[in-house]
Amino acid sequence: MLAREFLRLCALEALAPSGTPESGPWPTLAGKYVFDTRLDPIDDLAGPLPVISVYTENEELTKISQAGPIFHKSQVELCFEIAVLAKLAASDSDDLVVDYADTDAALEAVIGSIDFQIYTALHGGPTGDLFRKIAKTPAVHWDSSTKRSGEEAYRLAKRTITAKVDLQEFVYQVTPTPPLTGLGRLPVRLQPIAEALSNSTYRTALVLGIAKAAPIGPDFVPLQTVGVQATAGQGGDNLIAGEANNLNP
Repeated sequence: MLAREFLRLCALEALAPSGTPESGPWPTLAGKYVFDTRLDPIDDLAGPLPVISVYTENEELTKISQAGPIFHKSQVELCFEIAVLAKLAASDSDDLVVDYADTDAALEAVIGSIDFQIYTALHGGPTGDLFRKIAKTPAVHWDSSTKRSGEEAYRLAKRTITAKVDLQEFVYQVTPTPPLTGLGRLPVRLQPIAEALSNSTYRTALVLGIAKAAPIGPDFVPLQTVGVQATAGQGGDNLIAGEANNLNP
């Protein structure tokens, strides 16, 4: 749901913090080359280049048996694809193409280091503070698997981390009077996270777009008091009445 999208954006912010200069410091060896959902074109590839792509896959909602407005808890599969790109000779020409490098001891060390850097940034690093406001840490499950090429089964300089993460509970409530706009359409606990993310570059448009698409419930009148009245005895006219005036939040 909405929190799932913000989870991914917070993970991106943890690995590539907004406003970091080109020279760093960056949380991982991938530097600024941390991509959202896909691998963007890279024009300045001179040598082997480590990159990270962040995306979300499955989300599982589990019913919570409790009083109050929270009905489900959410667990999301957050994925990190680590790779080292290189310019390689094309199979059918003398041209060079950008592709995943075949791994060796040095590249395995780079990927292994990035694996641990991602874990550290999310679970305890200073850049992961916003991530930890939306995710419950530590991760429920952390799976790191290697990737191989097609029929030849060459081992590539590529690894995928799949982390199962429990999200904090966010109450989706009906709209108070007057109707809300902008980031105010989001659940209350998501709003400060959205405000922090909206200070970055392209994420500003994403955050505002998510808020704009957030469903709005019907208008309502807050309940201030409640009265209870019951008849005492059988067929009697005596009434037992009560009233509560402490229903304000």
